[in-house]
Amino acid sequence: MRAFIVGLVCVAAIAAFALAAGADRPPAAPPADAGAVDAGATGPARGGYLPDPPPLVTRHQWVLDLAYRAGEVSLQGARRIALPRPTPTARMMGRFAVELYVGRELVDRMRFNFPLLGAGEIGDDTTSWSAPPSFERGLSASTAVMIPHSERATRALIVDRATGRQWPVPWPPTVRDAGPSPAATTH
Repeated sequence: MRAFIVGLVCVAAIAAFALAAGADRPPAAPPADAGAVDAGATGPARGGYLPDPPPLVTRHQWVLDLAYRAGEVSLQGARRIALPRPTPTARMMGRFAVELYVGRELVDRMRFNFPLLGAGEIGDDTTSWSAPPSFERGLSASTAVMIPHSERATRALIVDRATGRQWPVPWPPTVRDAGPSPAATTH
C-alpha cells in the first residue's frame, strides 16, 4: 500500500510540474487558413498543411496543363474528360499540389512534381564546383495533372508546398481549344 501511495504522489508531482511548465508558454496559435490565397507568400503555412481529405470518386476529371518557368507556375490549358467508370483521386507524393476548396474546407488535393525540379534546391545558394547541379533557376518544365471534377468546389489553388507560394486557378477551369490532338488527326 505504501508503494502505491508513493507512486501516486510521484505521478501527481510530475503532472503538476508539466502543467506549471506549460503555464509560461503563450497559448497555441489558431491553425492557419490553409485556403488563404497569397501568391506572394514564402515558406510553408504557419500551422503546416491540412491532411489530405478522403479522395473524391468521380467519372468526370480535368486534365490541367501546367508550366513552371523561373519560379512561377501557370495554367496553360485544361480539358475535361470522362472516364469509363468513377475513379478515386490518386494519392501520391509531390512538392506541388492542386487543391480544391469550398470556402475554407479542403475538398480534394492532387500532388505532383515538375520534371527535373527537386525540393532540396530551395534556398541553396552554393556555387561551389562540388555542389550538385541545380536546375531550378533556369528551368522551364511542363506537366499534366488529372484532378476530379467537383460541383462543390468554388476555388482552386496550385501550392508549392516547399516554399508556401500559391497561385489561384479558375474553377471550374476554362477550356482552351488547342486544336485537334495528334491522335485525332487523319492522314
